[in-house]
This record gives sequence, C-alpha cells and structure tokens, in this order.
Amino acid sequence: MERLTHERKSGMKTGYWSPNKKQELVDRLAMYEDREDAKDTNVPGKWIPCNERLPEVNIPVLAQWGIYYSGENRIEILYLNEFGRWHGDLGEPNGKVIAWMPLPTPYEKGE
Repeated sequence: MERLTHERKSGMKTGYWSPNKKQELVDRLAMYEDREDAKDTNVPGKWIPCNERLPEVNIPVLAQWGIYYSGENRIEILYLNEFGRWHGDLGEPNGKVIAWMPLPTPYEKGE
C-alpha cells in the first residue's frame, strides 16, 4: 500500500503531512471505514454470529462454541456439513457454536 502521509520533523513542528490532495486522503479514509463496516467474510478477524449467517457447507472455519455442561467457550477449526451439523478433527463439539470467522490465507514464502 502506498503511504499518503509523511513524517514531519522540523525544529518547530512534529507529526505528519501530506503532499497529496485532501480529497485523496478523505477517499482512502472512507475506503477503510467502509471495509470496517462491511460484513465481508473475507476480512480476517471478524466474528460472524451464527444467528446472522452460517458459513458455506464443508468449508473449514474458526468456530467459537460453548460447552453445554460448563458454559466454557472453546475455539477450534470446524466445518458445517450438508445436514447443518458442525464437525471437526475430534468429531462434533459437545456444545453450541456461537460464532465463526474465515480462516486466514496460508503463508506463502516471500510474504
């Protein structure tokens, strides 16, 4: 991403300044605000409540679920099958899945 602001260090002032037009800065800020407000499932780090939307079938996601008998929360990789049941490496969770988020893209050498 191209940086729009530059650090200013003079004897009297410190902070940031921009040689670019004000509108370009405003447009960039709006882009970030729109992304933050969006319910985009491709943005890592945003939990999506199950009562709002469920993930695609058979796609692994990071899921948070509450254990029935203790109320403790767990987080693990699960997927929703075609019958609407959650599964993971250890089988079905013994609780209710509360929210989920997409997994990040895998690391690639050179990143």
